[in-house]
Amino acid sequence: MGLTLIEAAKYENRLEHLAVLKTFAEGELLSRLPFMNIAGSGIFYAQEAELPTVGFRAVNEGYTQSYGVADQRAEAVHLFGGDVDVDRSIVDLMGPEARASQIEMKIRSMRLTLEATIVKGDAASNPRGFDGLQKRLPLSGGNVVDNGGSTVNLDALDALVDSVDGMGRPKYLLMSKAVRRQLNALARSGGCCAYTAETNSLGAVVHRYQECEILTVDRDAQGREILGFSEAGDTTSIYCLAFGDQGVTGLQGPFQGRYGISVRDLGEVPDAPVFRTRVDWYVGFAVLHDRSAGRLFNITAA
Repeated sequence: MGLTLIEAAKYENRLEHLAVLKTFAEGELLSRLPFMNIAGSGIFYAQEAELPTVGFRAVNEGYTQSYGVADQRAEAVHLFGGDVDVDRSIVDLMGPEARASQIEMKIRSMRLTLEATIVKGDAASNPRGFDGLQKRLPLSGGNVVDNGGSTVNLDALDALVDSVDGMGRPKYLLMSKAVRRQLNALARSGGCCAYTAETNSLGAVVHRYQECEILTVDRDAQGREILGFSEAGDTTSIYCLAFGDQGVTGLQGPFQGRYGISVRDLGEVPDAPVFRTRVDWYVGFAVLHDRSAGRLFNITAA
């Protein structure tokens, strides 16, 4: 199974890469999502479509032959990152801290952009990227539940949770902070006893609904709400996800024999008086089982 960015940091001994991993892991989604290491530019895999039949037999009888059906799928990793140019005069006058600040801002922008792409990515409009959850779970597809055009309907939310097969692993609910406030309001009014909030060993508050930990995404790098009420009819969605190497996972390819995010100091470039730092990540996203993700749509603000 792939490692989360927090787990990967335990094996990282390069200080600049530790700082990058720490910034990426500040997001609730990216701190939980595992990343599978793959060789080459992508993976081919078989997604389970139909199980073989089994049955009972009498003595001296044979079993009926049956075969499972699997659909062949493919996912690619994509070139993701950016260059950070800082004028030499800024470094001379303000010190190397000014350069470090610009690199940190670039990494934070990458985190917010990647979170937004995982949810809203559309390869048809941006072929350099990948499809996100909204595109992979269209309203006409499976594992999609209609909330009915109101604030969160708990019966519909229960149906969403039940539609996702965790395969023995924890399930997560991904939503906006505004929708989490709706659940919080229901809990305060006594209408939602399945919603809880507790403090973990690190002092962080963990929100749960039933057996699912709640994760939130806020805004992208341009300040737009990732899961705002911007879908048809001024609505939004909740996603239920089961992470793992047979479920929802990130993908990452190798760079110079090592996996993960590459940070390279290119020094002062010859054609301009700037110091350049390049951040690269060969990254992708996959839903490896069709029941590892589900969507509750048509949720209104009020």
